[in-house]
Amino acid sequence: MSLSTNSPAEEVQQRPQPIDAKHLEHITIHNPRRILFLYGSQTGCAQDVAENAAREARRMHFSATVSAMDDYDRSLLIREHFVVFIASTTGQGEEPDNMKKFWKFLLRKSHPSDALDHMEYTVLGLGDSSYIKFNWPAKKLYKRMMQLGAVPFYEPAYADDQHYLGVDGTLGPWLTGLWKIALEKYPIPPPLKIIPENVIFKNSFSLVFDSKEIIDPESTSHTQQPPLDFNQEPNSYLATLLTNKRITHEKHTQDVRHIELLVKDPVFPGYHPGDVLTMRPRNLANDVDEFLEYNGWTSIADDPLTIVENLSDHRLPKHIPHRQTIRSLLTNHLNVFTTPRTSFFQLLIHFTSNEDEKDKLREFLSPAGQDDLYSYSHRMKRTIFEALADFKDVKIPLDYMLDIFPVIMPRSFSIASAPLESVLEQTQIASGATATPLSNGEAVVQQVTTSNGTVVDGNVEGELQWKVDLCIAIVHYKTKLWKWRSGICTKWLKSLHAANGLEAEESTIKKEPSQFWIRIQRGTLKLPKDPSIPLICIGPGTGVAPMRSFLHHRIYAQGATQNVLFFGCRKRERDYHYRDEWEQLQAEGRLKVFAACSRDQEDKVYVQHLIEQQSALVWTYLHHQKGIILLSGSSNRMPADVTRALERVVAKEGKMGIEEAHAYLGKVEKEGRFQQECWA
Repeated sequence: MSLSTNSPAEEVQQRPQPIDAKHLEHITIHNPRRILFLYGSQTGCAQDVAENAAREARRMHFSATVSAMDDYDRSLLIREHFVVFIASTTGQGEEPDNMKKFWKFLLRKSHPSDALDHMEYTVLGLGDSSYIKFNWPAKKLYKRMMQLGAVPFYEPAYADDQHYLGVDGTLGPWLTGLWKIALEKYPIPPPLKIIPENVIFKNSFSLVFDSKEIIDPESTSHTQQPPLDFNQEPNSYLATLLTNKRITHEKHTQDVRHIELLVKDPVFPGYHPGDVLTMRPRNLANDVDEFLEYNGWTSIADDPLTIVENLSDHRLPKHIPHRQTIRSLLTNHLNVFTTPRTSFFQLLIHFTSNEDEKDKLREFLSPAGQDDLYSYSHRMKRTIFEALADFKDVKIPLDYMLDIFPVIMPRSFSIASAPLESVLEQTQIASGATATPLSNGEAVVQQVTTSNGTVVDGNVEGELQWKVDLCIAIVHYKTKLWKWRSGICTKWLKSLHAANGLEAEESTIKKEPSQFWIRIQRGTLKLPKDPSIPLICIGPGTGVAPMRSFLHHRIYAQGATQNVLFFGCRKRERDYHYRDEWEQLQAEGRLKVFAACSRDQEDKVYVQHLIEQQSALVWTYLHHQKGIILLSGSSNRMPADVTRALERVVAKEGKMGIEEAHAYLGKVEKEGRFQQECWA
């Protein structure tokens, strides 16, 4: 693929004319057929669905507006009469981050029951049925809108990642029905007709390169700012990588890392046990260079440019600076190494002059070709780059980069350390101060003045250095195409330079430890307020990360001793994460540890088997002492297997039938004494 030498005007003349921004403005102002798409999206999928649906609505001359729920001006909700909500699910049935404020607003008790009786609406949920609370946010939203008087105009749909076609298996038929109902309610006024699919809409953004003319650097007319990599997001803090160490045996199939970060920001608020850290990964330089070379963009990769917004309802994400270069966009912001969604192929068809390629893309996008498309992209785990290599005559116009390539989304990881450890470690090193456990579960730190700050009654004033630990599995696998694939975030993390590693490295070239922006979010798992309440932690694999945070807090800050950990791995000598820590705490009488090492014996043993073996202990802690069970790890089969094991424990020790035991465990879950945080 080579860089097009045609001017933008010549390229437009060679393909169907796009629908420009002025025409869209005209539709918005003069067309009463308004439809609002509000989405809640954690990974970008719901946003992609909403934007693609809005494009289709505009082909039918609807005035379509798209917004994240939290970005929408809620005061205008009483004016909307036709709304489509699209909500994904995160965590254990939680709302996406950009939906939380909107949802809290809807839950206000002051709203009258007829507040939205003027509105017709429908809801599309995106979820995964392997989770217990499948599509919970969408289902709750559908019910709440009805409670506020809104009237459903079309049945809701709850798309499932477990469908053999993924979410597209539900999405396609549902949208077909949606447009049928919408056009019956609001027919296209004559003489207008549906805009053909071979007409592409105006690009959402334009990339305007700086003039090549030599500019006097002292001239006041030169007002352009230099390109930036990132805009700092609200509530984000700069972290320095201290440790990036493999903790699995070198012969083990999976590389699991213990990562330590240092945050020195004086306004960093700290974190709580069980909190989650989010970060935005980047693409590696070699991968970006290869992509630039393939597309013929190398010669302009570092030329400064300005991103101009063309549509009022499609703003540049706040963390992306308007002043950019192509290299920075592809390194820091655009994910061209992910599996392409359907919308990618819908746009791709406009950018090839090869009729065979167009025919193949039309076939993929037809109802009959859905299975072939899903197999091509998702089952084979192809990337966007690989798809472009297959469709060799595709030439992506630079102005459409931000429409066709998805934004790199933040990745979330459970924190594997206790916050008070970070404080105590420094004060103890400075002066030998210790924490005194109290009966209410808090800790008092003697007043100590250090070089980093002052600690008084557990509160920190000044620049205290916070340490945050993570336990992360490097995603690395072979696809059905027999190609090795790595997760974008873990591949990036693996490449970073840690301060501790640089100290041990003998090199004439001085390297600085890697730094990047992080954010802290509250986790879904919660500890009992009273440290005397027993805690049972079930955390196989990297699911042990939040358990380490909880156990360190309870043991070191609260002095709790009734702690149990069920851990699962393959081999004791290869992937028993933090084994020395757990065995030391057990020897001290502060923790009971049961490790299921599934491959160390002929018959495989998993955590659910050990739970049943320890049924008397589990029942005593759970039933007689009103203890809490926390479960974390893969959402594949493990949560269901553990739940069934707990039901058998309850049935055996409580002398109940299995249905009664199921109801008992459900009651325990409602009380918040059986909590789960699992991921796909």
